[in-house]
Amino acid sequence: MNDVLIEETEPIAVEEDPKEALRQSIERSEAELREAVDELTAAVKNDVTLGAYIAERPWTWLLGGFAVGLMLSRR
Repeated sequence: MNDVLIEETEPIAVEEDPKEALRQSIERSEAELREAVDELTAAVKNDVTLGAYIAERPWTWLLGGFAVGLMLSRR
């Protein structure tokens, strides 16, 4: 068989390990931030819209609209 001399070389990844760890940490932080922003956006859209208030008490809004219509028609 052929005898092949294999030289061991120092891996370059030694310098990249801290960089890779930092990159992964940043990616995790970005993912957590995106998730938090999505949750806040959904909460704001659901709680602040007029439709959400009307959906909570539709009969109150219906009667209120009827009352306002009667008041405006009397003028």
